[in-house]
Amino acid sequence: MSDGPPLHEISSARRYAGGVTVRVVRAGWFRPDAGGFFGVVPAPLWRRVTSTDDRGRLLCRLNLLLIEAGTKRILVETGTGVRMSDKDRDIKGVEGGDPAAALRAVGEDPESIDFVVVTHLHYDHAGGMVDEAGRPLFPRARYVVQRDEAEAARGDELRLAGIMEAEQLEAVRAAGQLAEVAGEVEIMDGVTVTRTGGHTRGSQAVLIGSSRPGGRAGDSTERAIFFGDLIPTRWQLPVRWTSAYDDYPIDAVEVRSELVPRAAAEGWWCYFTHDPGDLPIQIEATEKGFRVREPA
Repeated sequence: MSDGPPLHEISSARRYAGGVTVRVVRAGWFRPDAGGFFGVVPAPLWRRVTSTDDRGRLLCRLNLLLIEAGTKRILVETGTGVRMSDKDRDIKGVEGGDPAAALRAVGEDPESIDFVVVTHLHYDHAGGMVDEAGRPLFPRARYVVQRDEAEAARGDELRLAGIMEAEQLEAVRAAGQLAEVAGEVEIMDGVTVTRTGGHTRGSQAVLIGSSRPGGRAGDSTERAIFFGDLIPTRWQLPVRWTSAYDDYPIDAVEVRSELVPRAAAEGWWCYFTHDPGDLPIQIEATEKGFRVREPA
């Protein structure tokens, strides 16, 4: 078991432009291999920001977002789910991972979810789309996946064999709950998914907070971003720190080089899918690159 905070937690709500509120739901832990997680980044550099266990693994969170926009509720990510074997759970150091159990543990009803945004189809993001019987875990929800990602999961590319949750995707499709989107699509006013690629062919990020003028007097004008595995933790803020798990590392660097400076310049709040620290954070530009902005 981990030495960190409780398995399941929920943060206080933060309000963004357009009246959108966001809370972080901690669905558990997992332990990726540090060498894979940091790719070609030399260990003396990444050891400045984090450390490993005696098996060379990092302690990372399975972070979900619970977004409320108008009368709708959106869950971002589904964790590892409940269909992993005990052997895989041990190898990958998974504790928890069931998104429905995580929601119930913090007093939220899985049946209240209207949309589930899956940033990509790797096990630690899409493993909880269905239950043990293969039924969609969120019976009222539309599952939002980029079309490029769904096509990649159905394809025969050797590199992708067995590492994308194709079976779960097809179960959601068969239930009539899959919504394939292409590019940048507004799900609700103030919640937009945008294809980033880089990590996988159809990886997507989530932009939070309406960009439209207006709103109620005194309402927040702030905006936020959930990066998915394009930037899985604050440790990867250096835009060239790609992972060995990035299928398209050059694309990842290019998209990061667009989004990170914009997030810093416009004061976006940043959410990271595997960060074990307090979220959200803001970032700032320095002569040496980008870093977490210290609270005022």
